[in-house]
Amino acid sequence: GGNDSERDVTGAAGGRFSDHKSSASMPSLKAMNRRWLFGGDELQVLSLAFIPVRVIQGLLSLLGTNSGSCYSDDPYASAWLWCSLAYWTICVVLDSALVHFGGMGTPTDPRVTVPNIVRFKTMVLFPACAALACLGIYSATVACGENALVRALVPLVVLSQLGELFSSACCLYAFRGRRLDDPHLGSIGQRRRLGTEYLDKKWEKRCRFFCKCSGFFTCFLFGGNDSGNGNDFSMVARVLSDYFEDDGSLDIVPSDVVAGMVCLRHVQKSEERRYRESRTLSAEVRKNDRKTQEEVGRLQVQAFNDMDIEVGSGKADAEPTPRTQMFERQVTYWHRVANRKVLDHADASDRLVLDEAARFARHALAIYTWMLYIFMNPLSGVPKLCKVRCCTMKKGKGCGCCGGDGGSGNTNGDVCCDLHATALLAQANLDESELAYAHFGNSIVENPYCIIVDHRWKSVVLSIRGTLSLEDCITDALTESVELKSVGEKWGFDGDGEYAHTGILTSAEWIRADLEKHGTLRKLMKDDDAPYKDYMLRVTGHSLGAGCATFLGLMLRREYPDLRCLPYSPPGGLVTIKTAKAVSGFTTSFILNSDIVPRLSLATMELLRNDVLELISRIKVSKMAVLKSAVVGPGGVDRIDLIDDMLHPKDDVPDTEFRQQLQRFREVQRKVKEERGGVEVDLFPPGRIVHFVKTEESKGCCGGAGKFCGNRDRTYTPMWAENEDFQEIMISPSMALDHFPDRVCVCIERVAQEWGIEVVPGSNRAVFKSSSRERGGGESPQAHDALLNKV
Repeated sequence: GGNDSERDVTGAAGGRFSDHKSSASMPSLKAMNRRWLFGGDELQVLSLAFIPVRVIQGLLSLLGTNSGSCYSDDPYASAWLWCSLAYWTICVVLDSALVHFGGMGTPTDPRVTVPNIVRFKTMVLFPACAALACLGIYSATVACGENALVRALVPLVVLSQLGELFSSACCLYAFRGRRLDDPHLGSIGQRRRLGTEYLDKKWEKRCRFFCKCSGFFTCFLFGGNDSGNGNDFSMVARVLSDYFEDDGSLDIVPSDVVAGMVCLRHVQKSEERRYRESRTLSAEVRKNDRKTQEEVGRLQVQAFNDMDIEVGSGKADAEPTPRTQMFERQVTYWHRVANRKVLDHADASDRLVLDEAARFARHALAIYTWMLYIFMNPLSGVPKLCKVRCCTMKKGKGCGCCGGDGGSGNTNGDVCCDLHATALLAQANLDESELAYAHFGNSIVENPYCIIVDHRWKSVVLSIRGTLSLEDCITDALTESVELKSVGEKWGFDGDGEYAHTGILTSAEWIRADLEKHGTLRKLMKDDDAPYKDYMLRVTGHSLGAGCATFLGLMLRREYPDLRCLPYSPPGGLVTIKTAKAVSGFTTSFILNSDIVPRLSLATMELLRNDVLELISRIKVSKMAVLKSAVVGPGGVDRIDLIDDMLHPKDDVPDTEFRQQLQRFREVQRKVKEERGGVEVDLFPPGRIVHFVKTEESKGCCGGAGKFCGNRDRTYTPMWAENEDFQEIMISPSMALDHFPDRVCVCIERVAQEWGIEVVPGSNRAVFKSSSRERGGGESPQAHDALLNKV
């Protein structure tokens, strides 16, 4: 704990927070010449769980003692009993001490007593536990072998002791960290001593090892065969090396990062509440004729200025700090949100946009093929696929098993029994004749895609798959920006001074070359005998596929001027702002609620890292109290009061050693960027953006944990958003789930149905409707598409 003064503060998270001020170092556990990847406060939970286990072990041993006389007759059995009772008593005392001392202080406070306890348990008690296990085996088999109860209870106790030893050894190995005498660890400057190339190679080995292990343990179901080449990781390793480089000065453990993200979540939610209050106040003021719009603006600014996150000096000429920058970003974001326009179900153009989104979301989902189909239909998926496959066989196509001659002959890279193509047809409710071409091969920058003929909407649809394999993850991680000038000159768009995501652009160029190679699009829409000359080309995709769709739209627009691009959940770090807005004439992106990917870029990741580190330095309660607030929520207490109890005030942040480490870390990051050079640009999601914001949610059957499940009824409101609205990662329990393609598709279709728009997957299952209510007054598909282009 230390010599810190303590004061009890009533905790809004459900307990009492102990406020400690300390200027000591961070609490990553340092024992046995290692800096471990956990702190003393993590041991609080483990020790608390072990106390009842040890009590049960003692009771079982005493029960066995009362059932026989072997413990008094045999000295070894008697020694095992009394030594075991002494061992468990000592362990309970030490675990209680770990619970007490581990729960004291903040994430930035030291725990001097904890390393001594850990050292004693590891060096003394663990060997004693192994010796007691051997004695216990002797007692159960030799000394007390005739007693049935003893033969049953003692082995149970011994197995629990062996399990404790094994689990402890595994945890110590997994979180062993670095040796304190490691020459590569220190504040002298490992980047300067070892060189940039050394650190890049180190991260390259880590990435290659991770991909090999992931591929092996998943039986290469999600790829991994093509990720062993070290050259594929050079850019990824460079990005990771720069992002995490701290020159050995930042003493932090993973759970500290989790606690910082929990605090950031509370801060963001409190700012959202401030925004809603200011909007409500503005609405009330506007109803009062005696108030002017200037008064409305003054009241809104006053509400924003009350936010706790602002901790700057307040001087206009003061240099911005990370905390004032955080505040300014939040104010800018919520002012943008305040000016958003909600889509109107009575507006014909808005209905057309939502109708189109619901229609082609299913096409973007279908290219994920059998893996996602089985995931969505765990019980009925296999029978449904068999049914679709049998229907194909009845048409005389054969089974096509294991690379045979089955299927339509227009697929490439499919697996046994045309499983990919079968799931694609089942997911989109299509007939086999409507699948013009499909490529299912996957490697780095080589993406699966398909070409579908949608007769109902008189469209040829090019759908590109998103991230599903390890190779796709590598493509996503190739985040360095590349200039678009040469690409624009080649395909006829303005790329001068514009930049884009390297990996996604390379993948789109591969697809464009493959389209030219087999010529399916040209044969369908451009040749003299093309059957679909009057159809519109629509390019769609989800996630990585959405980014590829955007670039393919730029590459194909000169040849197909009426092309439309529909990216679902596009990556945030895709293109610079000029290009992002330039494609708005033919591109409409769709983003679901708190989806992290449209907010994900190198710039936003750096902002997230800096914000989390800044908030860690402000925490004034124990880490367990912070994590508890993430599980149980505010508990009916105002989030602003919760933040006041968790974080130091803006003008009273203690100057701890971690604050000094944080300053050194920022200096290291600045030097890293100077050494790398290159161009730093902000990248954005493309086109016009429809953001589906969750406005209502019912509780699931799991209570508070139900927010992570899919059993809750959610209401989403579609709003027009700006490209700049997604320049900060919003921490949310659903920020990963909101990116799942099945969830995106189902939510958009549900909103469309609530608007009275008919959602019928498949193009041959129903005829085209030209209702003026659903098609904005259009008399034909061509009129409908013309109105969309005007929109």
